[in-house]
Amino acid sequence: MHRSLLLLSLLVLVSAKAYAEPVRNLYNAEVTVTGTEEPERTRGFRMGLTDVVVKLTGDVRLAESEKLAPLLEKPHPLVEHFEYEDRMKSIPVHDEQGTRERPHFLRMRFNAAELDKAVAQLGLTKWADDRPVLAVWLGVKTVVKSFVVMASGGEDYGQRIVITEASQRRGVPILLPGTQAGDQAVTFADIAADKFEKMKDASKGADAWLSGELSITESGYWDITWRLRWKDQQRVWTKQGVSFDVAIKDGLETAALIFSGNAAM
Repeated sequence: MHRSLLLLSLLVLVSAKAYAEPVRNLYNAEVTVTGTEEPERTRGFRMGLTDVVVKLTGDVRLAESEKLAPLLEKPHPLVEHFEYEDRMKSIPVHDEQGTRERPHFLRMRFNAAELDKAVAQLGLTKWADDRPVLAVWLGVKTVVKSFVVMASGGEDYGQRIVITEASQRRGVPILLPGTQAGDQAVTFADIAADKFEKMKDASKGADAWLSGELSITESGYWDITWRLRWKDQQRVWTKQGVSFDVAIKDGLETAALIFSGNAAM
């Protein structure tokens, strides 16, 4: 329930506000671990620290880089606060393991001043926390139908959750359609035909626009064509033969790379 409320709050935030503003909780992370003891705690701290550094810099490539190795070796001193939530807390203990091996959310907050210093020592540049608001127009085509992912609804739940979680995890403020006049008028066909002015008119206040045409293949995987418009420039790229969550995350992570100055338009 806590996680559902968190995502719902995020949806309200990114749908109702359409102006650049400082991103909150840049130093917070949430990961899933098994139990509440070591060595899982250290593993969780390392995962969370990696996510926070990526969020601070906008560079997702660091997650697979050895550059963070010195920072990840001893993450504990950077942790300012942490807490656990049992993911199975509504299910009674019914085995001999007790609660030690149950999956938990591990939430943590890192010390901002100390982490900023550590990031600088690694030669990394911090992305400003006043970030562009990104309007996301995602059209989805399945075997039987096509639709546009909205801020609320039913059939697009899975794709919407991936978008909002990626937005939160990477520190990219987003604006999903569904709260402004004209939102409903933009269709999958409009996105596929790249009717940018129509999408732009239906997402007033956004600083950048990301549109994607996501289609399922005969093999059951997904292909996507992304278009990012920002500061009167456009970038187009594709990703093929992946799961829909990988395809969606790629759009927001590439946008973060560009906004933060780590990649060119």
